Amino acid sequence: MTNGFSGVLKLTDLDDFISPGQECVKPVEVRKDDLSKESISKIRIELEEDGTYSQRRDDGKVKVLDKVNITLSDCLACSGCITSAESILISQQGPDELLRILELNRITKESMMGKTENICIVTMGVQSVLSLAHKYRMHPQLAAEHIAGFFVELGADKVTMATIGEDFSLLESQKEFVRTYESNPSSLPLLTGICPGWVCYGEKLHPQSLPFISRVKSPQQIMGSLVKLVYGRELNLTPDQITHITLMSCFDRKLEASRLDFSLPDYRTKDVDHVVTAIELEDLFKRFGKSLPECSPEKLFDLFPGKVGGSEVRSHLGSGSGGYAECIHRAMSEKLFGREPETIAWKQGRNSDIWESVLHDDNGKGVLKFGIATGFRNIQTIVRKVKSKVMTAQLPHYIEIMACPTEQD
Repeated sequence: MTNGFSGVLKLTDLDDFISPGQECVKPVEVRKDDLSKESISKIRIELEEDGTYSQRRDDGKVKVLDKVNITLSDCLACSGCITSAESILISQQGPDELLRILELNRITKESMMGKTENICIVTMGVQSVLSLAHKYRMHPQLAAEHIAGFFVELGADKVTMATIGEDFSLLESQKEFVRTYESNPSSLPLLTGICPGWVCYGEKLHPQSLPFISRVKSPQQIMGSLVKLVYGRELNLTPDQITHITLMSCFDRKLEASRLDFSLPDYRTKDVDHVVTAIELEDLFKRFGKSLPECSPEKLFDLFPGKVGGSEVRSHLGSGSGGYAECIHRAMSEKLFGREPETIAWKQGRNSDIWESVLHDDNGKGVLKFGIATGFRNIQTIVRKVKSKVMTAQLPHYIEIMACPTEQD
């Protein structure tokens, strides 16, 4: 479980991470409403031998303090460290909570004989499906249908792919880069913001990098908006009547889903209610004593039939982290020179986690440079360079960034 988070967020057993603060800013809870104004100045907090904290007053009274339940939102808002321990981070986003949500949905439907309007939808990321298909040596489409069957067996109503969200994310990234290139080219480079581990790191320790980060949502969060706001409207359902679960390959997606930016406060719900990873799903297979091929298959669901695909497993050209750099390279070649290259030559940089490509004009002159950078050390290099205008000019015009090194994607 502790190997799920990206190098930027992990706290232990890594040589590619940021050291956390020595203490969490919310280690214990003191209920001020239990204390009179006169007594507040006369108490002290002491650490006991068993590791608990006690509140001692001058009159000799001792009270053991309750430990605070740290939420994902607390960790994201805290500046004491990058994040808290993994065990705390996934307390609200673990397999047990997933089972509780799905069981509640199933029982509710059975008790009301299907008359309830509430619905539970699962969105699956391509990388997660491919990783499980590879492990069980299954065709990706068949693997996706067996995974869908497992979710339906647990209590989900419909299962779809994140393909639509990936398409929208790529298209919006294209538009954003073209708009920036034409209106304010001096503000480049543009850095992708679809990796929550990288964004969290930039926000907490390198705010000078924020103006360069793309405003485009990740496929997961775009799917959240499509499921709850667009598809829900077609069913005449409000966002709080839809439970949205995603299957992703990266534990950092749990952090992303828990951000207040992606909540719908008017309905007291979030775009994505729960995130489960392929690793956790594999653990659930073991818990139920079955393997993926033993799960009954279920056809994938199209959110918008006849418009965009959601029932097929397909990926995009380019890197395994989304293909953003390749997509924008091709789009700019088409826009500037009226041609889309058959292939794009990517050249390895200083290490195996840095790749660059150059868009040339008809005379062979380099016009735009695109980069892919994965892993925390490479991210550090980039954020150091954006502190200086001279160093910033040396960076590619567009950089696709992922916190996990290539071999961990």
